[in-house]
Amino acid sequence: MKAKYIPVLLWALCILVATNNYNFTALLANDIDFNIRLFPNLSDLFITSDIHLDSKLYVFQKTGHALSFGILYLLMNQALKERHVAFVLCSMFAFFTEFLQLFFERSGRLADVLIDIAGIYVAYRVSLYVKAQGGIVPAFSHATQTISNVLKDDKTH
Repeated sequence: MKAKYIPVLLWALCILVATNNYNFTALLANDIDFNIRLFPNLSDLFITSDIHLDSKLYVFQKTGHALSFGILYLLMNQALKERHVAFVLCSMFAFFTEFLQLFFERSGRLADVLIDIAGIYVAYRVSLYVKAQGGIVPAFSHATQTISNVLKDDKTH
């Protein structure tokens, strides 16, 4: 195995542990355990009634979904050097993790796949921006200058 894939595999493993642990709050307390369900109800993938945007924990979890898959995309893109292939593979992994959660007494949802893909897309766009700017340092400099100019213009109004 090539060493360039090790960060991708380790991060994917972290995602698998986090998404299949028996309880999210237990995971935050470093309590890792798995409960297996051999015959899950696959229609659970389509449930949307458990979307609670007013819950800070829910929003925190979903932000974690987006960030973790965005990071996975950046690592995979770095290893493969193929943006579109990395995007597709990460999206497929997002679906796989949600499907797999059903077998671990977790709530696998297609809505979460969309959140994961949103994180992948943001990372994809950021990587394009960084490349267009000539690297991370010029991109950061350009972004901070743009924000500074916007804030400066906002003060004058």
